[in-house]
Order: sequence, then C-alpha cells, then structure tokens
Amino acid sequence: MAKTFAYRAKDSKGQEIIGSILADNENAVAVHIREKGYFITQIKEKRDSRSVQAFIENLRSVNIKEIAVFCRLFSTMIDAGLSLVIALNILIEQTENPRLKAALQDVYKKIKEGEPLSRALRDYPRIFPSIMINMIEAGEVGGMLDDALSRLAIHFEKEHKMNQKIRSAMAYPTVVSVIAVGAVGFILTCVLPTFVTMFQEANMKLPWITSMLLELSNFLRSNILIIIPLLVIGFYGMRLALQKEKFKKKFDIIVLKLPIVGMLTRKIGIARFSRTFSTLLHSGVPIISALEVVQKTMGNLCMIEALEGALGGIKEGRSLALTLADTKMFTSMVTQMVSIGEESGALDKMLEKVADFYESDVDDMITRMNSIIEPLIIVALGMVIGTIILAIMIPMFDVMSGAMVK
Repeated sequence: MAKTFAYRAKDSKGQEIIGSILADNENAVAVHIREKGYFITQIKEKRDSRSVQAFIENLRSVNIKEIAVFCRLFSTMIDAGLSLVIALNILIEQTENPRLKAALQDVYKKIKEGEPLSRALRDYPRIFPSIMINMIEAGEVGGMLDDALSRLAIHFEKEHKMNQKIRSAMAYPTVVSVIAVGAVGFILTCVLPTFVTMFQEANMKLPWITSMLLELSNFLRSNILIIIPLLVIGFYGMRLALQKEKFKKKFDIIVLKLPIVGMLTRKIGIARFSRTFSTLLHSGVPIISALEVVQKTMGNLCMIEALEGALGGIKEGRSLALTLADTKMFTSMVTQMVSIGEESGALDKMLEKVADFYESDVDDMITRMNSIIEPLIIVALGMVIGTIILAIMIPMFDVMSGAMVK
C-alpha cells in the first residue's frame, strides 16, 4: 500500500524544495525526485496525524469524471506531439487524487522501462476500466493512441453526464423522504405525547386515530435504541447480499419487472451497451473482445447473461442482430439497427446512433418521472402530516366544545 513521504531537495540553482509524495517506498520517492533533476537531501515517511488523513485519502476511489479528464488531457498532449513519458509526468503533477497519482507514478516508471502503456495500466483494474485498457491497446497497435484517448474521453464524459442525471433524479425524492421521515418521527415522539398527556389529564376518551398514533409513538420511543441499529444492520445486510450473484440476480429480475423503473433500467443498459460497444469497435477492437469488455460494464446480471448468450451465438457463426433478438432484452429498434450496421459495414456508427437515441430517451424519461414523483411526494407528506394534525385537533375541539357548554 502506498505511503506518504516528506522530502527535502535542492534544484540546480541550490534552492531548497520541500514537498510530499505518495509512493510504495523510499526508493520510488528517490527515483521520482531525481527524474525532476533535484538533489535529494532528506526523505522521511510521515507518521504523524496527517498520515491517517493520507491513508483515508488513499482509500478514495477514482471516479469516472477524473478518468474522463485524464483521457482528455492525455489525448491533447499526445496529439500535440509530446512523448508518453513527458505527457505522463505532466499528468502526475496535475493529478490531485492520491490513489490515481500513485498509480500513474508506477505506470510512468514501467513505461520508462519499456513496457507498453496498456500493459502498465492493466495492473490497476480498479482504477482504469477494461474498455480503456483495450482501446489504448488497439490504439497502440494501430498507431492512433491520441484518437483512442479522445474517443475514451468522449465516452467517459457521456457516461458521467448520464450518471449525474440519474443521481440528480434520485436526489430530490431521497432528500425529501429523509426530511419527511425525520419530521414525522419528531412529531410522533416529541410533540404528540405532550398533547396526549394534556388530554389524558382532562380524563378525555381519545378518538381511535389519536389512540392509534399514540400506540405508534409509544412503540417508537420505547424501541428507538433497537430500531436504529436494526435499520443500519438491514441496510448493510442488503448491500452484502447484493454482492452475491444469487441475490443480485433475483433483485435485478425484480427491478426489470417494475412498471416504470424496469423500463428505465433497460433503456440505461441499452444506452451503455451501445455507447461502449460502438467506442470499442471504432477503435479497432475485435467484436468478440469488444463484447467481453461490454459485459463487464453492464450492472444488471440479467443483461450480462443476455450478452453472454449473444457472445456464444457469435462464436457459433450467427449474426449479432439475431443473437441479440434471441435474448429478449433488447428492443426491436436495437436489433434492426444492428442488422443494418452489419450489412452496411458501419456497425459502430449505427450503435452510436442507438446510444444517442436512448441517452436522449433516458433523459426525457427521468424528467417526466421527476415531474410525477415530486407532486406525489408532496401529496403523501401532506396526508401524513394532515393525519397527525387531525389526531391532535379532534380532541382539542372536544375540549373546547366541553368548555363552551360549561
């Protein structure tokens, strides 16, 4: 695991340079500093409280936006005529993510030793996606590394844009639901008991709705220390269960059968399949290798199995369009466009058009879902709050009516 090292060095003019670097050992630090033309005076591993922060930062994942920026900058520099070594050195200096920086430092070292870029990146499968490694390998073989990196940048930018739209669509209902549950919980556990105590002191017979909410309030107050841990355990238990193929497949089947969510999930899968497949084919990756890579990018196990069946059909000599049609996971539009692409020899372009269509369709569908979900949440929250207010107001009216009679 990479560690944080502090170093002191002097440049060619004798000025002292002080900094820190994430590396596997002191030798790696020394090599990196000497390559900059500095004279090393001290290297020391950080062991103070900041090392804990460095450890936490090292666990930070590399997101798709950072990979997109990396590909865009790398492509621009290669296209400008810079060598791999110089371009990587510049990227290392500009990279802020400690985990990505450490990986690039190792890649830089291996390239200087004569290893191909794709082979060096393959040692970090959790950072650099398989589509990226395969396209770079194809770009190296065909002498079009800058073009491969440029298309990768476009691919990851579009993927990031679609992911952001999905997250944005989920953010509003999630935040409102959490706030609503918190507000209702506060009213039930703190506000309602105060009024109920007042009614009970007046020897009033509580209406059934008030009694029901009082029972719920008492249950929550008595078992709050059990409910919260159970919810946390249940949440993490669900996450662990979904890591197992058996439960993940059942969950994915259920998701695909849901009325609106299922259709949205299918369209997102088709868009991701078409975009990734098109990008790989355009870069010269063989169709079988491309399909194997595409499988790894699909999050739904049902769609992964469908592509596995399609891959088997292609190996038997069948056309891609027919094998996709047999899976029942892809729409007729996809299979027809793929069939046209196969016949015309422009499969990558047809898949790109399919990806554009479904990405736009997903965007419109998410917008429509938001316009429906927002008022539904407001109505549901209003009904819950209204029920609680009603449970409090009915006894209060009875008290006021009794006082007026007297």
